[in-house]
Amino acid sequence: MFIAKRAVAFRSAVLSQFRERLDLIVDKSRSGGSGTSNDGNTARKFFLNSAASAEITGLNKALIDRCCVILQTLSSGHKINESKFKDYALQTAYSLVEEYPWYSFPASVYKMLVHGSDIIRYASIGELSEEAAEAINKYIKIYRRSHTRKMPREVTNQY
Repeated sequence: MFIAKRAVAFRSAVLSQFRERLDLIVDKSRSGGSGTSNDGNTARKFFLNSAASAEITGLNKALIDRCCVILQTLSSGHKINESKFKDYALQTAYSLVEEYPWYSFPASVYKMLVHGSDIIRYASIGELSEEAAEAINKYIKIYRRSHTRKMPREVTNQY
């Protein structure tokens, strides 16, 4: 019970520090049930201010910077040297495991670090950037407007 209270207090302190120092609202539910405040803009601000982010979280700044480079590389849209990327990502993975052996990394982080070079090899350039996903939104809206029944979405999804 004591550890749980300390964890809650630490989380609260970290969230308030992000709010005060970086004007970031982290891990907050959005109104309307549309997810959380953890989005690309939040991540960009976190990585752009890696020194402050490291101080606030207690994480190693060099590892934050390495993760930033990996994320930027995967979404860059440029041709990437797979072998250099693989070496860089694996070294980052080893460093993370060495420094934080108690932390179980999410599958997405594991895939990015260990299998990122395979993703680069088999994905088309620019396929991993947000631009491709954002560009199709207008077509989804047109399709919904022109090719669906004119009923509330709940009713449309039921049949």
